[in-house]
Amino acid sequence: MQLSVISYQLSVISYQLSVISNQLSVISYQLPVISYQLSVTSYQLSVTTSPLITDSVSNLN
Repeated sequence: MQLSVISYQLSVISYQLSVISNQLSVISYQLPVISYQLSVTSYQLSVTTSPLITDSVSNLN
């Protein structure tokens, strides 16, 4: 009886570990995507703010 309970608990733990493993792989896939999106956003910001900065500098002169 005890053996079957232990066996059941082990299978539950094994299942939970596989779920965690799957979540980690999803996260590791999303990280480069997020990084790419951040770099694109950063680039867009620099493109939009660059003319503003040069305009303000030229206005100062």
